[in-house]
This record gives sequence, structure tokens and C-alpha cells, in this order.
Amino acid sequence: MRLPLYILLYLLVTSVTYSVTKRLELTLVDLKKINDESLVKKMMYMVHSLDNPKVDIRLSKRTHSLIIETEDPRLLSLITYRFKTELNIPPGALTTRQLPEVKVKNTYRLHKRSLGEFDITAYNSHESVNDYLDELSISYPDLVTTKIIGYTHQNRPIKILIINNQKSGAKPKVFIDGGQHAREWISPAVVTHMIHQLINGYYKEDDRLRSLVTKYEFHMLPILNPDGYVYSYSDHGIRLWRKNMNNVTTTNCTGVDLNRNWDFHWAGRGGSRDECSIVYQGQSAFSEKETKATSDYILSYQGQWHSYFSFHSFGQLILFPYSHTAAPNPDYEKHRSAAKSLAAGIKSVNNRRYTVGAVGMILYEASGSSESWAYSIGVPYSYTLELPDLFTFVVPTDVIEPTANELLQGLVEYFQLIEEEDPKVYKQLVANVTESLPTREDNYQTSDSLYSSERRNSQNIFLLLCLTMMWGIIYY
Repeated sequence: MRLPLYILLYLLVTSVTYSVTKRLELTLVDLKKINDESLVKKMMYMVHSLDNPKVDIRLSKRTHSLIIETEDPRLLSLITYRFKTELNIPPGALTTRQLPEVKVKNTYRLHKRSLGEFDITAYNSHESVNDYLDELSISYPDLVTTKIIGYTHQNRPIKILIINNQKSGAKPKVFIDGGQHAREWISPAVVTHMIHQLINGYYKEDDRLRSLVTKYEFHMLPILNPDGYVYSYSDHGIRLWRKNMNNVTTTNCTGVDLNRNWDFHWAGRGGSRDECSIVYQGQSAFSEKETKATSDYILSYQGQWHSYFSFHSFGQLILFPYSHTAAPNPDYEKHRSAAKSLAAGIKSVNNRRYTVGAVGMILYEASGSSESWAYSIGVPYSYTLELPDLFTFVVPTDVIEPTANELLQGLVEYFQLIEEEDPKVYKQLVANVTESLPTREDNYQTSDSLYSSERRNSQNIFLLLCLTMMWGIIYY
């Protein structure tokens, strides 16, 4: 009777998958019914003064609303009560609704999963995403490589995937990152799905995507903030967690806002020196391992980047420098023209509309952000994209695939327009890449060697388990 127990044990330890349900509520304040800027500031101050990471408030100029989102219904009730009683906000201006629940997948295995086991349309754990990237590099070695560019404060690997058709020669590089802010799950999921589509499109001879992979080298980092993502993702974590998980602060507060930690007008407007603030900028520029590792990697290819994209949520915006000021950057019209072509390509798929503009002009000032830093070190085209939806960070999984489809079509039209309007950029970058090829040494560890080590360790554990099972069968 003990044999089934061993079989059960084998199944459990080699593949354990469970779902965690995340549910939030939000209140919309209709600013058309208030029309008082000072009152809006008081509402925002009231929520910020709570210093509670379980609640978020933001002003949406596009929807003319103030959006308060939380995973604690009691907290939301308290806020709306105070709005009504202390600020005399009319009840008709407030709309509260419960968001649909979103299930996430956690899978732990002693053996590495196959490509077919990874659910590309789900919110996956950090470990699962990294396993998937490694499997891609093993399955498509002529096109895909993975690298570990650094480690987080909690010693998690920061893993990047490179799609490079080496047969097509030197080409400009494109950097795409996701997950700088932990709670923005749609961002890593969409980056991962785009990786899947670019590789499949290349091998299945999709002319649009094959052309992209032939002309450009894609460096894609799905989860820039692994520690924060894992915390937001876990059943004991805070779903609306934004920062990383660095504990270097002198208070009991944790974390730095990574998108206020880049070394361009760091510590300017839009960041905070308050260690408990959700936009705490850190002790110095690039004080955080995540931003330091990513910026060092980008700088190691300086002069070879065509475009930089950082995916965030929410709002459906295509934003470009500057972020520290409302003043336009010297290449404002160039940025705007390319962004409009990207937005047009996105809209052509499912009629989803993105608003285009400089960060400081149409959103808010945010010093120390990544897209402005990338532009400052010579990346000609640099953007932050706020992905769907318009009101919340909690996006159903059925939005992942269409969003990735839209973005890829947008990129097709984006690159076509730049090739037509700014052809010198492509030629110069190809020359820069070609010049660097004979002498450049890569200091970054490909994760294949680490992956092989991890796989050997997993295989050793698996072998030990099998021997234990055989001993049990023989003995009993």
C-alpha cells in the first residue's frame, strides 16, 4: 500500500502548481463634478498622508478622474468617508467598484519545464519566466541567448534575453524592459509574449516580424524588479507594491522607486527623499542593484542603441523625454512623429488608442526616470509606454496577447517611419556596431552556463529521489 505514496510524492515535488487570487477595489472621483484644483490636491494629500502601500491614488487627465485603488475595502471606505465628511465631496462624484479577480500561477519543479508547459497568456512567477527564457535559448541557439546582468538585493538573477539573427550581420540594438514597478504585472507578461511572437514569427516566416529580427537586435528584460514582483505576486505580499525590496533605509520602510533612481536629474521634481514614500528616489543615483546592473549593461553597448522602451501601466500612453521638466527636449518633433506612428500601428489592430506626448507635459514631472536617462546617453529614440487599461493595475489575463499583438504591429510601423524619415540613424548605428565587433569583449555571463549548473543540480536531486523511490519499492 506504500507504493502509491511514493508515486504521489514524486508528482508533488517535481511539479507543484497553485493559483493565488488577487482582487482589488477602486473608487473614481469625477473631476468634472468638482472643478476645484485645490480640492483635488487636498484629496491626493489626504491619501498620501496615510503612508499605506496598500492604497494608490493618481490623477488621470485623460479620463478627467482621480483614481484610488486598494486591496483593502475597509481602507477605501475610510477614504471615501473622509472625502465626504472632511472635504465635502458630493456623493455623486464618487463611484466605487470591485475589480474582477485575477489568478496568478506559481509553479515549482525539480526538473526544467518544456516550452509547451509555459502558459504565455498567464501571469507567471519570476522563476517560471526565467526558466522559459533559458528554454528558448536552448531550443533556438542560432537566434536566442540569455544573460544574467546582475543580482537583486535578495540575490535573484536579473535575466535578459537577446534575439539576434547573426546571419544578417551587424544591426542596431533595441532595448525593451518591463516590471520596473512591481504591481504592473501586464508589463512583464507583455514583454514575455512579445519575445514568444518575435521568435515564432521569425521561424514561421511572418514577413513583418522576420523583417524586424533581420534588421534589429532585440535585448529584452521582462522583469527588471524581480524582488518587488515576487513580493507583489505572493499570497502574503501587497498587490499594489511599487518599489524594490531594499532594506537599507533608516526607518522601518522598505524599498526604492527604481524609476526615480536613474542618473539623469536625479533627486529633482517628482521623486522624494522620504524613505516611506512610494516615489522614494534612493540614497543616490543608481544606488539600487537593479538600476545599476541595467544601466551598466546599456552603457556597455553605448552608441549602438536605436531605441529604448520601458513598459509600465496603466493609462495607454506613449511618453518620451523629458520627464524632469515640462520643457521639450531638442528632438521633440522627432520623438513625437515616431510615437504617433507607433500609436497608429497599435490602433490599427484592435482600435485601442494611446495618447502621445512628453512625460513632463502630459503626465507629471518624474526626475530620475529611465527613458530620459537613456536619451541623455545618446539613445536616439527613447520611450516609456503605459499599457492598458485606463483605470487600474489589475488587468485580466485575456488582455496580454492582444496588447502584445498591438505593440508588435506598432513597432513595425514605428521602425518603418524612422527608416524613411531618419535613415542616417540606422546607417550610423550599423557602422558603430561593425566597428565594435572585432575588439569588444563581453563581460556578461551567459546564463547557459548557470542554467547548466542549475539543471545539473536539479538532475542530481531528481536522481536521488528516484533512487529513494527504488529503494522503497524493493524494501517494501
